[in-house]
Amino acid sequence: MSAKISLDQWQALIAVVDEGGYASAAEALDKSQSAISYAVQKIETELGVRAFALEGRRARLTETGQMLYRQAKVLVEEANREVEALSASLREVAWRGND
Repeated sequence: MSAKISLDQWQALIAVVDEGGYASAAEALDKSQSAISYAVQKIETELGVRAFALEGRRARLTETGQMLYRQAKVLVEEANREVEALSASLREVAWRGND
């Protein structure tokens, strides 16, 4: 069984870490806080792990969460590179008039 996790969900996890919390991540991604929370929960559910441990009103990245964060960064960066490469190839084809 393969996990079904979207790039948006990985980006939400990254933003929670990079922005220092769910509210800041929501603001940075122009999404609701509940959408960010759902995205992170979806990752946790799909993989059967906990990315964050709640300490009062703060979310602390677990050891597993640290691994997820590092891999999420790689996945999102690679996806962005692939989209850029595809876009460049498509522009080249269109420029040559082979569209």
